[in-house]
Amino acid sequence: MIRSILIGLISMLCMTACAQKSTINPTLKPIHWIPMQTKDRQFVYVDSALRQQLPQKFAHADFFTSTGYAIVSNTKNQQALINSKGEFIENYSDTDLGLQTLGQVTLLMKRREHEKNLPFWNWDWNILGGGIKKTATYIKVEIRVLETGQVLLDKDVPYDENEYSLALYHLDDQHVVLNGNLYGLKDQHLKKLSTKVDLILENGRYIPVAGNRFEIYDIRRQQPILSNLIAVDKIDLHWKGQLLQLDSINQERFAPTVPKLLKDDSSGKIYAFPQYDKALPTQIKQATAAQIAFLKEASLLYSVNNSPYFILGRFNYDHEVWAYDWLYLDKEGNLLDEINVRDFFILDQVGYLVWPDKHMLFTKNTLEKGWKTGKIKYVYQSEALYLINIKKGEQDPTMGFWNAGAKTWDLPPNFRHIEILDGKQQIFALQKQEDGPYTLYDNKTKKQIGSKSYDTISSNGLVREKDAENKVSYYYIDIYSGKAYRK
Repeated sequence: MIRSILIGLISMLCMTACAQKSTINPTLKPIHWIPMQTKDRQFVYVDSALRQQLPQKFAHADFFTSTGYAIVSNTKNQQALINSKGEFIENYSDTDLGLQTLGQVTLLMKRREHEKNLPFWNWDWNILGGGIKKTATYIKVEIRVLETGQVLLDKDVPYDENEYSLALYHLDDQHVVLNGNLYGLKDQHLKKLSTKVDLILENGRYIPVAGNRFEIYDIRRQQPILSNLIAVDKIDLHWKGQLLQLDSINQERFAPTVPKLLKDDSSGKIYAFPQYDKALPTQIKQATAAQIAFLKEASLLYSVNNSPYFILGRFNYDHEVWAYDWLYLDKEGNLLDEINVRDFFILDQVGYLVWPDKHMLFTKNTLEKGWKTGKIKYVYQSEALYLINIKKGEQDPTMGFWNAGAKTWDLPPNFRHIEILDGKQQIFALQKQEDGPYTLYDNKTKKQIGSKSYDTISSNGLVREKDAENKVSYYYIDIYSGKAYRK
């Protein structure tokens, strides 16, 4: 099932690609070792029977990738890279390391902060005294393929301009976007194609970087699907021979790189965010007077992908909180008061839910008197679970899980904070009191996992714990059983 959560714009940054001779052992096999903490608070790698697999000990150790590499740390908090033979691929240093797998390919990212001398015309002159700053903080960034030694990036960038990452966006099995560049993958080699990508769409479609005119491509075709697209914020619709012009549609404080409404300057057809997958109808065929009145005040328009529908939003100034009223339009021109779609969400810039909103999730009188809802998040890969912030009168806000299908609380809002560790399996970390410990919880069985609590719990099983002497310890657990990997 393809989740249709809106994908944000990716930053457009330049990369270089070249190849160099590899020093990496090509015979590594997938392993499933666990970093286990020893009595002296060091880490060793063990198998499922807790048999030690490598002789070395580490101050900290990450899990191995499926391709056989892991990042480890020493007591100086320096990082190194090892393979499953225990060989050091990168020795301990102050360079930050990161790993990302792509099939049988492993990407290594290295980031090293340093001070760089500036030319005198870029010196920072402090008119209030305190001297002249003649240097600036830079980040040396490198990304390379471990298996082949291919260098994808080698840059020295100002600290506040470093937006490079290892986030991969897949267009299909052979094409990915990394830091705004489109790559083709073949025989463990990434070939950078000439295209730079501004927005990734579903089903292998994407929008390249453009100026004032945009094109939509399919990775399986050389020619664009749509071209000569321009930004618009007005929509002309016709109803019973009358012109209805929707003005100032999808206006935002910060304009996106790709406009949310694109018009084919040749045909006049308009396509809408997030997938630009179908043209907006120009004729309203069926509507009530109230729907036409709503239409004239609409300020949001989104296309619901994998469906024949569009969503129209009208800001409601009567609500106590920021909210919209909703109306719907199908591609045939019929206005509708409601639609039935799954796995589609409109999110704000920080990932909270805008549509469906609380009025659609909650039925009348399902909230107790004096309760107000705050931020809402969908639990990714769940059927109908939403993480809800609740304000109970004058009490501090709490959290719980609302089941929108059953219209009931799956987990009552009695917790100060909840971490979603595995949304599909519904494994959560629950905090009862402010600054209190977290416990593991299996929402499918409605039972706590294990008997221990922790200061923090990460989705990979890394926990933070304080002992009776207030000493901090980090070690791994199995979040599904609560089993601790420590001696």
